[in-house]
Amino acid sequence: MDKESIRQDKELARAAIKGLTAYAEQIAHQGKEDEIQQVRSLVDALGLYWGVDEKRDWTGEFDERVQKALQKRGIPQRQTSLARIKAVTGLCRYAEEMASAQGVEEIERIREIPGVIRRMGKEWEMCQRDIENTCRRIEDIAESLQAAQPAMELQL
Repeated sequence: MDKESIRQDKELARAAIKGLTAYAEQIAHQGKEDEIQQVRSLVDALGLYWGVDEKRDWTGEFDERVQKALQKRGIPQRQTSLARIKAVTGLCRYAEEMASAQGVEEIERIREIPGVIRRMGKEWEMCQRDIENTCRRIEDIAESLQAAQPAMELQL
């Protein structure tokens, strides 16, 4: 992978982390605490996987902002339409990268991403056609990994 691709992936990862954090603030503000841990797990995984801004504690920032939202202190940060699109694109890129680098080992993580994207898209009132196209792409990746798994097991 060339330096420009790595830079773009890190930029998308940052956008996805910021978007996930803003989404978690919104759902925390609405009292949807059950979804927050899944979103937090993705923030943590994205930050670690791409080594995004090693000096920055993304998970700590996430926790702090969500805690404020749970206590109804402050207004959840609003995302622009472009930031929302980048967040969804970043999650899709992460799923693609996980599939190519980790394969079947990360299939459960890959399978959880479309659900998060769908909930974000609904919360943010994004174009559902675009959201569904992105989710189908990720689901197709997971299905391809699943289909390849028996062949890989035979080789072992």
